[in-house]
Amino acid sequence: MIVTCPNCSSKYSVQADTIGEGKMVRCAICGMTWQQGSLYKQEKRENVIENLKVTAFWFSVFIFVFPFIFAKKTVIKFWPAATSFYNLIGVKSNNDKSAFSIKNISSFFIKKNGKLYMGIKGELSNTTDEVQMVPSVTISLRNDDSSSEVFKTSWTHELMYKKLLPNQKIIFETDLKKVPYENLICNIKLNTI
Repeated sequence: MIVTCPNCSSKYSVQADTIGEGKMVRCAICGMTWQQGSLYKQEKRENVIENLKVTAFWFSVFIFVFPFIFAKKTVIKFWPAATSFYNLIGVKSNNDKSAFSIKNISSFFIKKNGKLYMGIKGELSNTTDEVQMVPSVTISLRNDDSSSEVFKTSWTHELMYKKLLPNQKIIFETDLKKVPYENLICNIKLNTI
């Protein structure tokens, strides 16, 4: 245990049983004499503080590290950049593009508030036997190569469902204004989460 002189702050390493329940001690540096209380209580207090530090360490590991390792889907959902980290350490996300199927893509035109919009409609299916988090969909439109005018646009569409049950299908629909209406090629890509 450490005993500190109240006058000059010199520190001395002393066994707790040397002081016992209390004893008069004198500083070898400044000569001050004082009644030193029991070091057993101080030793107990230091043990409690050490135990609190260990508990705080394991609590922080549980709060921060445990979810990062065992709740990766949730981590990736709220922090998509974590996908690169998981890939780097060899933990692949099992919620990838191959878990989904996009079918029955069609386009349509609709007039809203006097303006013409082109819409894209399709069917997204969960092809696995597990519940999957639904990724966003990026839709790209471009005109075919025979057109003299170059047109290209893309947008991301968040689906209203957050999860798909095994083999569940949903219909998605999105629209975009101010697009040319002829010779368009549509490409739909799932954004992995």
